[in-house]
Amino acid sequence: MNKIETAVLDFLKSGMVYSDGAIMKNLGINELELENIYNSLTKQGYLESYEDFLKRNPDYEKGEEEHSCGGCSSGGCSSSGCSSGGCSSKDDDIDYSKIKVLTEKAFIYSY
Repeated sequence: MNKIETAVLDFLKSGMVYSDGAIMKNLGINELELENIYNSLTKQGYLESYEDFLKRNPDYEKGEEEHSCGGCSSGGCSSSGCSSGGCSSKDDDIDYSKIKVLTEKAFIYSY
């Protein structure tokens, strides 16, 4: 793994939410370079697609947190708790194909 891949992985592992634009700006790379880094980190086993993550974790449901009372935006839950239908979610608006998930390897292997 090269230095820039390590830097991107460190950004992702920090637990903060970073947009691709923020990563590119902070590291001085362009969109194509970032895509190549994501591909390399995926091939090395540090990242996986959200779809692959769901296959390995069948009990995890897309958007699960948005449907729980704790994950609702203000006004989404009644004062006595979640409404019977749960909170509304805009899962249909999310392109899950672009989501990358850190694998266990990203946290246990030194690079």
